[in-house]
Amino acid sequence: MTKIAWVTDSMAYFSKEEAETLGVNVVPIQVLLGETAFNENTLTVERMFRSLEADKKLVAKTSQPIFGEFVGTYERLKEEGYDCAIAVHCTNGLSSTVHSSASAAEAAGFRSYIVDSHTAFENQQEFIRQGMALEQQGKSVEEIVEALQALAKRTHFYMIVGNMETMRRGGRVSSGDLFLANLLNIKPIITVDEAGTIVPFKKARSLKKAYAEMVKQIEDVMNGKTFFKNRLYVATTLAPEMAEDLRAAVKAKFPNLSVEKGTFGPAIGAHAGAETVGLFWIED
Repeated sequence: MTKIAWVTDSMAYFSKEEAETLGVNVVPIQVLLGETAFNENTLTVERMFRSLEADKKLVAKTSQPIFGEFVGTYERLKEEGYDCAIAVHCTNGLSSTVHSSASAAEAAGFRSYIVDSHTAFENQQEFIRQGMALEQQGKSVEEIVEALQALAKRTHFYMIVGNMETMRRGGRVSSGDLFLANLLNIKPIITVDEAGTIVPFKKARSLKKAYAEMVKQIEDVMNGKTFFKNRLYVATTLAPEMAEDLRAAVKAKFPNLSVEKGTFGPAIGAHAGAETVGLFWIED
């Protein structure tokens, strides 16, 4: 039987204990605060935004995991007797980790199957769990990878951008866009397209309207379909009240759906700001 190693990145937001229990190897995304680099799992969102608040010129950015660390992970797995790895990574729209992982595996001379989950957070964790379940059922590596690639087509990811100033500092929007958004109280909503790219979805004129747009999108997308494990996730960076309001809006329309709350880490916060809130789910 093929001995499979499981690899992911820190945008799955596994706790250290969960990763160790499952036996998944987590390679951290890099978060840059000015010229200082941090592994995502060593930097809290609270610390990151305190630094940004204290220094208005400071810019938070993300970078793929350190290439040498990626190579070292694959070399270690090879030495430990694994035949291959299945690496499930966050959507290429948030990070180029998918490409870095493939290059690192090649550099290490280790057979790896790289899966772009087209998502992040708990959805990304679910890929690992489902893949491991298929492994336990005796499925081949090829069958597992094919199933995970099919799963990527059933993931959904929507976020209300919480702070356009964070995006302006990172060069993702212009000062004019920021001024107009503030003037009109625009709440941009972004999503992930079929290629895994982050794209604009809607521009709502208030948070309440943004929540309504997201709930309507759930209705439009699902339309008689069922939710995987009857579950949907609401997550935020540092806006728990927004997360609860969005959760309440979803529950009002889908009272029998399990809507679980979570917290984004620094990498997503660096892209979208402290008051970001998002929805994640997978079709059954």
